[in-house]
Amino acid sequence: MNLLEIYKKKNEDKKWFTDHSTLGKGMAGRMFEYTNTNFRTQGAFTAQFLKFLEIENKPREEWAKQEHHGQEVDKHRVVNMIQSKLFKKEVDGLYSRTTKGLLYDAFVKMETLSEDDSWFINYLFLLNGYYLNRKNYIIYRIKENLLGHLLSVDGITEDSLIKDARNLLAADSFDAILKNNFFYIHSFYNDSDFLINYLRSTEEEKIELADYIAENLRTKNFRCCISAKYQLSGNFNKNMLTDEARVFLLTLLFIQSKTVNLSNIYEVFVVNFKDNIATLNVNLVLDYLHEHKDIFDPIFIDVLELDDIEMVVSEDVVVETIKLAEIDQKDKAEDYIDETSETGRLKIKAVYNIRKRQARILGKHTCALEKINNCRPIYFTAKINGKNYLELHHLIPREFRNDFSYSIEVLANYVTLCPRCHRQIHLAVDRERKHLINALYEERKGRLAIVGLGLDLSVIQDYYKIEA
Repeated sequence: MNLLEIYKKKNEDKKWFTDHSTLGKGMAGRMFEYTNTNFRTQGAFTAQFLKFLEIENKPREEWAKQEHHGQEVDKHRVVNMIQSKLFKKEVDGLYSRTTKGLLYDAFVKMETLSEDDSWFINYLFLLNGYYLNRKNYIIYRIKENLLGHLLSVDGITEDSLIKDARNLLAADSFDAILKNNFFYIHSFYNDSDFLINYLRSTEEEKIELADYIAENLRTKNFRCCISAKYQLSGNFNKNMLTDEARVFLLTLLFIQSKTVNLSNIYEVFVVNFKDNIATLNVNLVLDYLHEHKDIFDPIFIDVLELDDIEMVVSEDVVVETIKLAEIDQKDKAEDYIDETSETGRLKIKAVYNIRKRQARILGKHTCALEKINNCRPIYFTAKINGKNYLELHHLIPREFRNDFSYSIEVLANYVTLCPRCHRQIHLAVDRERKHLINALYEERKGRLAIVGLGLDLSVIQDYYKIEA
């Protein structure tokens, strides 16, 4: 069969047709699931943020309701506003802007930025979001998921993906897009069989397929998944494709930047965008980013995965943020610490560096999973204090701190683990770590509730991506 015949045959499979023509959860109609019906592009976050701003610090009973079924109008915005770290949940059930959200508010109202300048800065604001409960979701999605699918296809490399994505962004019409390799890579990234056939086909066969799809769109004959997906007022459109191609390309270029670090990351992103995607007012953008390093440094620390919580902070910061000269005798809820600014990160580090020592003392320098995993034979003595070497683990992982109205930097959430158990919880297959995580949850759930961090086991399992 030639390429068109293969495509027609594929479309006879109803499951395959649905998978590639719709945007539902678990479907392959889009590359990034944090964009959905209400957040169709990166830019949609701006409009949704401004709408959510209207209910800032308003109790739920004052939220506007849908006329027909009574559902809260702003309910669908909550998750992305929290997971993008633009808003936080207050103790009394209200929502308010984080420090990052305050700057974002000023950013979306700026009139000196071009459309491309705004898109680029907006992308950086959203880059460290933990959408779908995945730390740095955008980077994870490409690095761990999409590249895993695509690089298994003979003929696809990271460099070819960059070249094809650039060509798609340069296309001047949808007909030209239909003849672009990246269009089919985007549409069928999870179907290596079809992509292999596509890439091995002649140019004539590729043009024949593109013409077939174009004709279906023109005649509104939605008999193939692409024409069904891109029909007017349908699930997907050219602007959404362009947006996803930009996100894919800029993020892949970052992943490829092997020498990137906190001192050059601003320039790396700017140059990658300017050289590969669109024009950029370099000086204006860099001035803006450096002027607001207090917000963007924490974003880049996240995306670079720099585990800086162990860094020593000055004594004045410790004294200013929290006084914990004595070991805490009683669990109590503590004020949320906003991590979205450098000031907030310093406070978190100050608390952590005091309480990690307290946690080891309260845990009697033993692994919390010692009885389950028989850790005694594998302990070794730490040179610094002559005690069993233990590592500090956040039972509620740090990347989800914005899900809670109270601080997670409390002893109730600190667990001391030996290195083997710590790595097993993070790195082992589900069947070897699920019972450990469940055991820690059962032991700590009462204390977590006392400090305002109550949550169901199913939530903890989702945080750790454990299949229930």
